[in-house]
Amino acid sequence: MRGEPPSPVNPPSGCRFHPRCPKARDRCRTEAPALSGGPQGRVVSCHYPSA
Repeated sequence: MRGEPPSPVNPPSGCRFHPRCPKARDRCRTEAPALSGGPQGRVVSCHYPSA
């Protein structure tokens, strides 16, 4: 993933990876995603794992 990793001391709101994620949308900036089933049976923490 490009960009700087999120600060552990002052993490961004919502999804911690939204500032550098190419799939990020408005929801990602305000709501942290829960763990859920993703592609190929993996567990992911993403609002849009198949996007």
